[in-house]
Amino acid sequence: MNKTTVVATTLFAALFAISLPILIALYFSNREALDQERKVALSYARDVTHRNESIGDQVVIGLGMLASAHAKDPCSEDNIERMREANVSSSRVRAFGVVAGNRLICSSFGSFGAGLDLGNVAYSTPYPAQFRYDIEFPSAMGSKFVVVESNGYAAFIDSNLLTDWKLAESDASIMVISTFSPQSISLRGNIRPEWIGAKPDLQETTFLDNGFVVAIARSSKYRIGTVVALPTTHVTEKTKTLAMILVPVGTFAGLVLALAIMYLGRVQLALPAVIRTALRRNEFFLVYQPMVELSTGRWVGAEALIRWKRPNGELVSPELFIAVAEEAGLIQRITERVLELLAEDAKDLFQRYPDVHVSINLSPADLHSERTLGSLQKLARELKAGPGNLIVEATERGIVKAEEAIEVMGSIRTAGIQVAIDDFGTGYSSLSYLESFEVDFLKIDRSFVKSVATEAATSHVADHIIDMAKALKLSIIAEGVETEAQAQYLRDHGVKFAQGYLYAKPMAFSDFAAQLECDRGL
Repeated sequence: MNKTTVVATTLFAALFAISLPILIALYFSNREALDQERKVALSYARDVTHRNESIGDQVVIGLGMLASAHAKDPCSEDNIERMREANVSSSRVRAFGVVAGNRLICSSFGSFGAGLDLGNVAYSTPYPAQFRYDIEFPSAMGSKFVVVESNGYAAFIDSNLLTDWKLAESDASIMVISTFSPQSISLRGNIRPEWIGAKPDLQETTFLDNGFVVAIARSSKYRIGTVVALPTTHVTEKTKTLAMILVPVGTFAGLVLALAIMYLGRVQLALPAVIRTALRRNEFFLVYQPMVELSTGRWVGAEALIRWKRPNGELVSPELFIAVAEEAGLIQRITERVLELLAEDAKDLFQRYPDVHVSINLSPADLHSERTLGSLQKLARELKAGPGNLIVEATERGIVKAEEAIEVMGSIRTAGIQVAIDDFGTGYSSLSYLESFEVDFLKIDRSFVKSVATEAATSHVADHIIDMAKALKLSIIAEGVETEAQAQYLRDHGVKFAQGYLYAKPMAFSDFAAQLECDRGL
């Protein structure tokens, strides 16, 4: 090979070695930029939908409260004051009013004499509810309202509030939609009509269309959703910025990027492997959060909580390893370990204290697995548990496939094991939704317990949950009780059981058993 050939081959190899990593990096960078833009658009759509669900909650609660009052004269001073109280409790509802025909007769702002014309109903829903859009009032020129009417009462929401969301992209478009009507509830920017009905069988979706990244997030609670559209120019801008960095640096930048991607991938893959090792090495253990009877302060049970202690003494947060275990498909193995540890800890608990119970948390995967019932029945036999000694807890967000969950939960109750809905109030459950499940307890989430007897906006949520539980004849457990004032409030409102630092922190089983013995004077 002559010198010219060697030089040419070397130059070609050098150019190829420099160009290939850059081209690969640019390809994946463009793809990653597009994925990020999809995620950004979907996160906007989710956020708007979730906030509008909270507005829907306030509308439902407010209209329900007014209708249940059965006022003989809806526009009496007493009922107008009642509407004002509903208004104060509903931070995102501008006003409540009384509607007769197509006229607003009075509202939380007062009486309107012969009434104000609201125009025709845009559409009706089985709720039952009637919706009107783009309603204007002389006293609020320039503002348009969405009016939701039910049982003669109406809630007024500022249309702009439904899409008033701070976005980093000033050219983003947002539309709030209803599955009952092709007409938009609220619009900001430009949304093409064909996007509204795209992929109706999916709760969430993203797609590209004519220079836009489009995301749709539909509510699982109400028949509403959000469409967000971002121009793909943002993807192009991100790719150009990345190219300006990569091209000058050449191969070195490509190698660094590749190593960084490999490192991040290895980190994500490593933790599931560490969890598997921890399961083999028995690094997991249980602590027990006592449950007390509010009327007496007597300990009546505990919630078994999984913990992980590494060989170096480091405690790994349950929020971290449980989330990773769910994503990696290991959560059912974690649940199995909980049952094994509980069988070891509490082998004679129910013989000594037949009135005590222990609760176990189930994951969404457990609720949709046929193996769960057999594992729980085995535990009940090992512990010689009677009816009510064992309780399983499932979060309302965890009940993804309702039909499968109903079947599993029904089988669990048939086996003499009680069922509780955990962290109630943080998901999307309604009274009609809960009626479809066979459960025994509702656990009020600690965030709502914290606000009882305060001026916080969520201070009345606990009251509504308590009323809902009473309507379904369910026992109530309050989580996160930290003060005597909270405990007294809950007692006064008929809550039977509580957990929290006011009574005890999570503890070893030996400490829990010792306190039971002390309580019962054994």
